[in-house]
Amino acid sequence: MVKPLLHIIGLGFSDLDKLPLAVYRTLGKSRPVFVLADSCPAVMDMQKEGLLCVDLFSQEDKLPDTAEQVAAQIAEQILSYPEEINMASIALPGNPLREGRLALELQKRLNSKYELDLSLLPADDSLERLLGIMAELRSRIGCPWDREQTHQTLKKYLIEEAYEVIEAIESASMHNLCEELGDLLLQVVFHSQIAAEAGQFSFADILKGISDKLVRRHPHVFSTVQLRSSEEVLTNWDIIKKKEKAERKDAGLQQEFFNLPKGLPSLQLAEDTQKKAAKVGFDWQDYRGPCAKIYEELAELEREIGDKHRLQDELGDLLFSIVNLARFLGINAEEALRQSTKKFQKRFNQMLVRIQQEGLAPEQMNLEQLDIYWEQVKNAEKFGT
Repeated sequence: MVKPLLHIIGLGFSDLDKLPLAVYRTLGKSRPVFVLADSCPAVMDMQKEGLLCVDLFSQEDKLPDTAEQVAAQIAEQILSYPEEINMASIALPGNPLREGRLALELQKRLNSKYELDLSLLPADDSLERLLGIMAELRSRIGCPWDREQTHQTLKKYLIEEAYEVIEAIESASMHNLCEELGDLLLQVVFHSQIAAEAGQFSFADILKGISDKLVRRHPHVFSTVQLRSSEEVLTNWDIIKKKEKAERKDAGLQQEFFNLPKGLPSLQLAEDTQKKAAKVGFDWQDYRGPCAKIYEELAELEREIGDKHRLQDELGDLLFSIVNLARFLGINAEEALRQSTKKFQKRFNQMLVRIQQEGLAPEQMNLEQLDIYWEQVKNAEKFGT
């Protein structure tokens, strides 16, 4: 005997017309569509279109606390449905997952009577699946750690993941880069889910915002503006940004002149600050200016040795001047320091290997002895030995 077909479908969080065509058609053929009462805008749209919708829970019902309990009540309602079913659908809010506990529990309870179809749930490589995973992790039946996180507690992970992406790029490992970009995307999805729960914005708002911005700032691609070089593109980009700022100001959204991300690494923050000041003409004529300033700041630093408070100020001024010189020479100070640090680490590790090969302990050696091995490493590197 052929079992009746029962589809499990996710309705997303928006209107019925936002659903894939295959999902829309399946809902139209289903008699009935089992829904959680007024669970999302798509349910109201289905009712307006005259689809036969059956509420699994009344508006007064409080959903149980576990997926097992939710599945048990859904199964009980469907198994006791008084009319014959040939093809029906369970339409759930959001993006339920094939591997989610709710779907697995529904299969366990309904497989004896129905042929369950999960093919319309998000595919393995879909954005909807990732959004569904995050929503489930943050739900009351999800993960305690994920539920506890806030925008503030996630800041450090966002920074860490961004740097791990950079490290993967530097290592030229495409496998690692693919994985690290996924970890970085997860942070965006995490923040968007937290905001959506608070009614502030959704992932869809993020997508629309960045898409609109890209179209708006590339009129030479998406409009009739003619730009012939990268320099012209950047100039026009700045004009558009200034126009956007003026519009925000008119709307009461005044921003300070240095509207830079406060979480930037210090060297990058210094470089971006200098670039902003240079746009209004506050800049040296050429590299000789910041180069002379470095010597001036170094002399001031030496004069303040012994005064810890003043010393920190003068060291900061020296670093700021070095970043300025790097900018004039076309060198990214953040990247230059990263590369030099990695070079130091590599040489230091090679030095330790040489010392250990001779049965010595570096912590028992003085600086002069260590420096001999350091020079050996540098010479080997220089002459390729």
